[in-house]
Amino acid sequence: MGNFFTSTQIFDNEMLGSKQFIDKFCKKMAEEGYETCNSDECEISYILKFADNCKWVTITSEAYEQGNEKSKMDTGRIAKMLKTTCINTEVIDSDCAIMDLYDKNGKKADTLIMGRADEYFGDDIPQPSEKIWKPFLCNGSTWDQFNEIKNDKDAFVESTLSKYASILEIDNSIFLFSFDDARIDENVFFLYFREKTIKNEKKFNLNDAFKQFIGAELEKKGFLKIKSRYPYYVRTVNNEILHVITYVEEKNIYKKFKSFIVLGGIATIYRAKIDFSVSPKMNYNWLRNISNVHRQLAFTDEKYSYKNEDVAPCFNCSTELGKMSDDMKCAFYCIDNVLIYAMNKIMNIDSFLKNYDLFSIAMWIYEDDDFGEKNSAYSENEGLLYIKNDNRQAITDSHYKEIGCIEKQIAMGKYPHISSYEEFLKDLEDGYKKKLSAFDRIRYSDKLYLKALNELEQRALRNKTKLLEYGLKL
Repeated sequence: MGNFFTSTQIFDNEMLGSKQFIDKFCKKMAEEGYETCNSDECEISYILKFADNCKWVTITSEAYEQGNEKSKMDTGRIAKMLKTTCINTEVIDSDCAIMDLYDKNGKKADTLIMGRADEYFGDDIPQPSEKIWKPFLCNGSTWDQFNEIKNDKDAFVESTLSKYASILEIDNSIFLFSFDDARIDENVFFLYFREKTIKNEKKFNLNDAFKQFIGAELEKKGFLKIKSRYPYYVRTVNNEILHVITYVEEKNIYKKFKSFIVLGGIATIYRAKIDFSVSPKMNYNWLRNISNVHRQLAFTDEKYSYKNEDVAPCFNCSTELGKMSDDMKCAFYCIDNVLIYAMNKIMNIDSFLKNYDLFSIAMWIYEDDDFGEKNSAYSENEGLLYIKNDNRQAITDSHYKEIGCIEKQIAMGKYPHISSYEEFLKDLEDGYKKKLSAFDRIRYSDKLYLKALNELEQRALRNKTKLLEYGLKL
């Protein structure tokens, strides 16, 4: 299945409907010291998914990483807060999943383990309690059916969960819902909370700090905080290139500090897809950690004045207002001297083709006639830009630039171990020749060349329309 996730199902025994349920949820959160807020100010965020005529509601969060204790603790807390039953569902592999049932007191009452559990838990696997689970079976379903589903070790866990959804009266669309599936629609709602402050005094948090100290400086450099529930700052160049800076908060065991990773990336309107509606974590395939960009600059740019500085992959800042200000200013100094410095080298398509390696951008030229359009895993690929600018030489230049960079790193002892350098070079050479061949195949076929140019034009139109939704006008 490959869809490993963690989510929680809440038993809505009152069948309140989405609006009433959300009102109740927010009221209970208020009783626990949290108030609703917008996404920029939140400390806790949830996504709720409803289904018509269903007694269950699914709740998930970006913080619910697979297998982490946050999800389990939160499930118990929510069960106690709402005085109802909750089920924490964790898919740990394509053939194994765990469902923990929490009672209205917030205590874990029972555990159901399904699939090839012995491969993960050995022989000591607890059996589910009929007393606990049977009250939730729908009319016509039996305890024998419940166990029969559990004991089917040959089925994919997705199929097993679907069968349990049927007998537990949980709509399948919400039972298999995870954070990565979240898109706003009539049944999906995003809720944001922060701790209540005393006498309306605004509590300072990382989102506020980044926006105030780094976001404000980015705006002076031409970046715009786009319309998204995630903190993307985007600068448009020449109506076709996007410079993107964002961050992801990391856990810090010390309460007096916040930690975050700064990410940067380059996109053009000619790629297959640009999606700022998802978390930066979902764009890791093309957003690069600032430390990676720094390292690439150090090996490729002789004029890079920051090359001897240490750039950590993660920044820490104090939660004390005065110290946080200083820490954020230091972080922006690094952003300015690394990410923005690198981005300033990419101001048009020609300079993009020359410097794309700074952000490790995928530049494949697919040999199939749809130019990789069916390969959604590579939607960030920009290889057709070689065709757009009719620049075959750029393929050669980037190939030898890569070899020179690697040789320099090897000489300095800073490149990962290579068992056979000759084989490594051969692989690079093979990839280089395939790219040249793919370029020639498209460029020197009138039919494919025109098709490629039309494909680029269609992508640009789609992306411009989408970018308007984020407040970006090209």
